[in-house]
Amino acid sequence: MTRNALSWLAAAGLTVIACSGESSNASPTPGASPDGGTGGTGAASNLPCDVDAVLAQSCRKCHAATPQFGAPMPLTTHAELTAPAKSDPTKKVYELVGTRIHDDAAPMPQPPNPRLSAADMATLDAWIAKGAPAGTEACGGTTPPAPPVTPLSCTPDQKIRPTSKFTMGKDDTDSYVCYGFDTTSPVKRHVIAGAAKIDNPKIVHHVLLYQADASVSGTPTKCGAGGNVGWRLVTGWAPGGKNFELPPEAGFAEEAGTTHWAIQVHYNNAQGLEGEQDETGFDLCSTDQLRANDADILATGTTEISIPPRATRTTTCEFNVPQSFGSIKVISSWPHMHKLGRAEYAKRIRGGAEVMLLDAPTYDFSTGGSAGPVDVDLMGGDTVRTMCKWQNASGDTVKFGEGTADEMCFAFLTYYPKITSGLFHWALPSVPQVSKCTSVDE
Repeated sequence: MTRNALSWLAAAGLTVIACSGESSNASPTPGASPDGGTGGTGAASNLPCDVDAVLAQSCRKCHAATPQFGAPMPLTTHAELTAPAKSDPTKKVYELVGTRIHDDAAPMPQPPNPRLSAADMATLDAWIAKGAPAGTEACGGTTPPAPPVTPLSCTPDQKIRPTSKFTMGKDDTDSYVCYGFDTTSPVKRHVIAGAAKIDNPKIVHHVLLYQADASVSGTPTKCGAGGNVGWRLVTGWAPGGKNFELPPEAGFAEEAGTTHWAIQVHYNNAQGLEGEQDETGFDLCSTDQLRANDADILATGTTEISIPPRATRTTTCEFNVPQSFGSIKVISSWPHMHKLGRAEYAKRIRGGAEVMLLDAPTYDFSTGGSAGPVDVDLMGGDTVRTMCKWQNASGDTVKFGEGTADEMCFAFLTYYPKITSGLFHWALPSVPQVSKCTSVDE
């Protein structure tokens, strides 16, 4: 059983295109302007000042003059916004902008960045309704400077990088690439914080950090969109995301001896750039001053999936927490389905009262939903109810599987202390013999 990359960003938000969040550690593109290459403003952009201000604030961290993080085009000038869209030449770019800002399933900006305010949405709607006229006034200062990089509160002592750079082909628009890195210590350590180090933001879409059961080659090699059953997620990053720092009572364990790390980078070369190279990795802070608890991840949901042709299916599963779990604290959560996924939630049920662990009412596979911090305890006798909703427009029955044409239903919960029972596996709460599910079709 493997896990798609986007599902694992438990502590970092995702955004893909038209993001309003600034990457926490992404290096600026060489030659870009100090504000990230967002282009001119006011008269220089030939856009109305109010329109230019909305785009500058909410879109140009990705759709810059030099597009970043896999964005397919800039949104910095009137000419760019009134050009035919590459994805649909019958429409102008501004028309697709108008559609995406209202699309609840695949909104622009994308999570974890906030949706446009009502006022900003009204500004763009009014401009688009008029046919996207050029601006006539001169105005400046509508592109804000990039916010400062938020530093880690610790000094990284582990720098995870590949043994060689990955080179992306001009026609290779979408690739997952994996490599490994081993660390050795005579004593157990806790990884307590980390930051993604983005080498080439023009093509890096997101990056994930796992611990693995065995060494993985340090040479960047194309791999599947899913992870590996022997890989356990530690953290992930995408535009709009932040560094990860665990609470002071927990850390991800590096046991004495050799610890195997695995990195998966998702690249997107939507612009068809030639000869782009990258060596993105992670900087980690670890300590031998052990914290009180080891952190880990478990998954609720189900692996028993069968979505009929041309149906909208909702599957609800209940996992009764065994007494052997003791009491654990859930500190973050992340939804995971594939391309047919439309909504997901997970709730703790105790004495008839419900507490939300995860809430993704508008799931989008391209962003993996939105991560969120959680502060909820689970103990024996509780029930975790997980719901997944899919929409299958095809003529085929879709079942559980690791490919994006297959489907999944997981709610990934980061928690502590780590469950150490030899019978426990991260996916145990989602296997059919343990999680009881019912399905309804529309």
